[in-house]
Amino acid sequence: MRLESKTDNLKNANGVFRQTFSFIGVFLSCALVACTSPMKEAGDAPDGPEYVSWISSAYKTPVKDGLPMPKEQWWKDFESDELNSIVDTALTNNFDLRVAIARVSQTRAQAEIVNAARYPSVDVTGAYKNQAPGQGVGYAETPDDWSSQPVWQAGLLVNYEVDIWGKRGFNSKAAYSQALASEFNREAVALSLVGDVVTIYFQVMSLNERIEVGERNLAAIRNIGRGLQTRLNRGDSTLIDVSQQLILQTNTDAQVTNLKLQRERAMNRLALLIGKAPSSVKLQGISVEKAKTPVVAPGLPSDLLCRRPDIRRAEAALEAAQADLYAARANLLPSFALSAQGGYGSFLLSTITAPQSLFYILSANLVQNVFDGGKRKAEVKVADAKNLELLEAYANTVLSALRDVEDGLSGVALTAKQYEALNLSRERAQKLADMSAVVVERGGMDYVQLYQIQGTVLAAEDAAINSRFEQIRASVDLYKAIGGGVRLDDSPCLGGGKLPKADARWTAAAEKADSQITIKKP
Repeated sequence: MRLESKTDNLKNANGVFRQTFSFIGVFLSCALVACTSPMKEAGDAPDGPEYVSWISSAYKTPVKDGLPMPKEQWWKDFESDELNSIVDTALTNNFDLRVAIARVSQTRAQAEIVNAARYPSVDVTGAYKNQAPGQGVGYAETPDDWSSQPVWQAGLLVNYEVDIWGKRGFNSKAAYSQALASEFNREAVALSLVGDVVTIYFQVMSLNERIEVGERNLAAIRNIGRGLQTRLNRGDSTLIDVSQQLILQTNTDAQVTNLKLQRERAMNRLALLIGKAPSSVKLQGISVEKAKTPVVAPGLPSDLLCRRPDIRRAEAALEAAQADLYAARANLLPSFALSAQGGYGSFLLSTITAPQSLFYILSANLVQNVFDGGKRKAEVKVADAKNLELLEAYANTVLSALRDVEDGLSGVALTAKQYEALNLSRERAQKLADMSAVVVERGGMDYVQLYQIQGTVLAAEDAAINSRFEQIRASVDLYKAIGGGVRLDDSPCLGGGKLPKADARWTAAAEKADSQITIKKP
């Protein structure tokens, strides 16, 4: 009799399971047929790829974990082993870069959390409760019937929300796009870090040379001042001549002191970038005159900008905002959830594993929000506005990239001409200083002219060295503007489409930026 009863119960359970899943299948079929209107609406911004079709798919893959060593080590074109070592140290120790790397891990983990909601959750449950009255509320007809009844339960609990409208999928896409944006942000931090390290390194080198020139000129000025003092003692010079020379000496001394202050601040800044204490950073240095600089020549289209991590970051953020918008719209539609619980339950712990203690509970819930004070519709408006904001930000990022390239090209070309002119001026000033020294010894020069020549020589040498540094900095800025170095044989962007033309406000600028550029190693 008990065996027959158990068999009947199992048959009933199987029948309930079949009816439940048949109901689910019918509901899903009806929902999919009825769901003919997509989450997109008229007037929506196009999908992300329509804005970034010019970007090669090779640039859309997430970068690897860890420290992002740039593929092209463009700073090695300057041919300085010390600089190469400093850049490697910065990519290892810089704390801003470490923060960016930690954020990548956070966004990846957050994406996994969001994506996990697309799958069922399975939990092991165990419970104990003591209920009174034992038969349930309202079943104690007399005080004698009122008694407590313990219940023991153990089993599995399964919950699953069916993603009918794709809301979970949109949430996952948004989360993964945000994770990708954080990886591109890490690349942007690394590119900016390397550029800053190279710039500050050569700034320190140029300041060393300017200080050396200033101290050399200061020594010459002091030597002339001592000669004037001797002549004053003999009556061959005047106090006015000596005073003018002393003024020039103190002004030059102040300039040299100011250059030393700039060098100390630059060294402290460099120490911060490489993650070390300022006192532990020692530089041997090279002459900025001997450093190699790239040469600009026609040859490479401006599609090279697709490598810039800030553009790729803006693209990923835009795709995330679009997915958030579609998820907010899907949230307006009904939700369908399934839950199942099964296991063993008994009034006595000793009989909890007995066949008669087996139980199961199946439920399906369809929920449609009727009134929430306009909260969900407001969420759609917020997501729509954010999508528009990031679209405008993406357009602005592309325009800024085009501007950076134009600035970099102009800077490299014009600083080269500036250095050429100032270097010629320095050579002439040095010749003038040599000739004036001979004339002074023979007593054929007015001291007013001598002061002017000394000031001209110092200014010309200082300006030439500083101009050389500006030329190097312009080269670094151009490298940053195009997203790093250039390798013609590996760049998948070559010939792979045009700059985006999704907005008339920056289409003209994009077309203008199709001017040809390339970076040649010296």
